Amino acid sequence: MTLRRVSIPSPNYSGRGGVGVRLIVLHTAEGATTYQSLGAYFQNPGVQASSHVGIDDTPGTVGEYVPRSGKAWTQANANPYSVAAELCAFAAWTTANWDAHPQMLANTAAWVAEEAAALGIPLVRLTAAQAQGGGRGVCQHADLGAAGGGHWDCGPNFPIDRVIAMAQTGGTPPPTPPPPPEPEEVEMLMIQAPSGAVCLTDGVHRVLVVSVDDGKQFTAAGVKTVKVSQKQFNEIPPAK
Repeated sequence: MTLRRVSIPSPNYSGRGGVGVRLIVLHTAEGATTYQSLGAYFQNPGVQASSHVGIDDTPGTVGEYVPRSGKAWTQANANPYSVAAELCAFAAWTTANWDAHPQMLANTAAWVAEEAAALGIPLVRLTAAQAQGGGRGVCQHADLGAAGGGHWDCGPNFPIDRVIAMAQTGGTPPPTPPPPPEPEEVEMLMIQAPSGAVCLTDGVHRVLVVSVDDGKQFTAAGVKTVKVSQKQFNEIPPAK
């Protein structure tokens, strides 16, 4: 999907000094719960902080605070070579918390896809060593280590692999595998031998041996009765 980018300009940014962008970095805002409130925060010159975009649960929409060409102030010494998104979320979120925000994750994936296409950055997840060692790709703030100010967002439960997989399909969730087929309903049969012995079968295996009186009850309940020879009756294999 193509994102709608709502401009909420922040004065808190500067030039990159000719440094090329090699990282797409994901953060958590740790307070703001909408891209509008986060944008209002970054519009204050006194906070001396910003990010390129803010992402919440608004379908197909992000707030844009700093132009891609500018250096946002969000990750210390890693700012010159990064573009950054603040998710309106918390690093302490559990997996269930993240799963409760599929639209935020879809928006994040769409933004990652658009930045990767614009900047020629591969849609691969970087390890901390790769992010700090000159690699090109996608990472979390925590992966920047001391260069990024020593933060731990987006947290250990953030589904970054899922986000990157969605980004590889243009920001749409991967197709859900079809559910397994419903098991076919087994028709129970009552098999009767000339000796009067009766058993219930699933059409192949002997499920239950019943008395003649019980057999009459099954017949009354509508279970189909099939009469076979004694040899055929004896050869019906038991259920495993």
